Amino acid sequence: MSVFYMVEMHYPLDEDRAEFNNFYAKHISMLLTIEGFETAQRYECQHDAKAPFMAIYRLADDKVLTRDTYTSRAGRNSVDPTFRAKMTNWDRNLVEGSLPDMNVLPDGWLILIDRQTEDAPALPGEFSSLRVIGLDATLAERGALIGNGETIPPNIEAKAGWTVRLFRPVHQTRYPG
Repeated sequence: MSVFYMVEMHYPLDEDRAEFNNFYAKHISMLLTIEGFETAQRYECQHDAKAPFMAIYRLADDKVLTRDTYTSRAGRNSVDPTFRAKMTNWDRNLVEGSLPDMNVLPDGWLILIDRQTEDAPALPGEFSSLRVIGLDATLAERGALIGNGETIPPNIEAKAGWTVRLFRPVHQTRYPG
C-alpha cells in the first residue's frame, strides 16, 4: 500500500500569486529533504472548485508526519504568515491505497472523486480507492483516476455525496535530492 499526504486549498489569483508559487516551490524543496518524503507534485483544478490547488506527496509510511524530523520543520505553521492568511479551504488528508504513485505527466490529468460520507455512492470501478487514514479526515474516501497523454474521459456525473474535480499538473513530479 502507498501512503499519500494530500494538501488542498484555495489561494486567490491576485498580485502576489507569483510570490506564493515561488514560496511553495521552495517549501516543496524543503519537504523533500525530510526523511520519508519520496515525491511531490502540485496540481490545479480545471474548473471552479472550493479548493482548486492541491499538492500530493508520496510518503514512505504513515508515521512520517508524526516524526520530529517533520514536526520540527513543517506543518501549517511552516507557511509564511503573509501567505497563510490568504489561504482558505485548507485541508490535509493522509490516505493510503494500491496506487504505486500519483505522478501525472505535463500533458496528463488527475480526476478525484471525494465521497463525503460513508453513505455516498461507491466509486466507479475504474477509480483507485484511497482510504483516509489521518490528519483532517474531511472525507470518507477519495477515488483517483490518472491519465498520461490519454483523452480525458467524458464528464463523470457527480452523484449525491460526491465532489468531482479534474486537475492538471503545475509541475513535473519532484524527487528528493
